[in-house]
Amino acid sequence: MNSGISNKVFIYLHTKLGLSYPTIHLGIKLSIRNNISLPLALWSYNLITTDELSKFYDFLWS
Repeated sequence: MNSGISNKVFIYLHTKLGLSYPTIHLGIKLSIRNNISLPLALWSYNLITTDELSKFYDFLWS
């Protein structure tokens, strides 16, 4: 898969946030289609909670 996200991010979403691989792929497709960041795509389509969004940003900024 050539999604434009690193393996580290993909693994974080799967192991730490518990997202399934199809959910991560859906988030990627939505972020590309709507020209928004992956975290916002996941959150705006209720694929992650606000708390998970905050944790995801903390991970990305660390």
